[in-house]
Amino acid sequence: MINEKLQKTNYRANIIGPRIRKLRVERGWSQAKFAVQLQLKGLDMGRDVVARIECQIRGVRDQDIPFFARTLGVEVSHLFSSLEESRSLR
Repeated sequence: MINEKLQKTNYRANIIGPRIRKLRVERGWSQAKFAVQLQLKGLDMGRDVVARIECQIRGVRDQDIPFFARTLGVEVSHLFSSLEESRSLR
């Protein structure tokens, strides 16, 4: 297997990563605990993938978004609320 290095790009891989991080931290969960909670809800995802999503290095598949919302106990739209707020400020 090739040793992959994370490369920072000029674009963000997703827009909900920072919101996921904020909600996770509000619940007092580590990334590892959050990954376990996602797994209990049916999404097979490890701590390393959670970290990359939160840092906007990895994209989020559309079909995975409801798992994040359900695990965090919020509506799907709540994951995008920071985007809506920034648009209203323009």
